[in-house]
Parts: sequence; structure tokens; C-alpha cells
Amino acid sequence: MDHIVPHSLGGSDDLENLALCCAWHHARKSSSEGGQASALKRVRTERPRESHPALDD
Repeated sequence: MDHIVPHSLGGSDDLENLALCCAWHHARKSSSEGGQASALKRVRTERPRESHPALDD
């Protein structure tokens, strides 16, 4: 069984959101979805850019 829309993206356990697939396809899809879910959780921060001392006037 596989969730068409995964839990991490708001999917449910309803029959309409479930599909049968082989183990190989399930592993491949789950791996892809895991990367997408972790990307949504990442917090992007930017450090202030420092100028090089030789370029300061």
C-alpha cells in the first residue's frame, strides 16, 4: 500500500488516497517524498556578507 498524497504533505488514510504498488516503486517514491518533506522543514538563514579588506575604500 502507498499513500498517493503522503502524510507529510497533508494526505489521509482514506481509501481514495491509497494505492497498490510493488516494493521497488514504493521505495523509490517514498525516498523522493522524504527529501521533499525534509526540504519543507529546513530553515533558511543567510549570513551577512563580509567584504574583503583589500576592496574596502
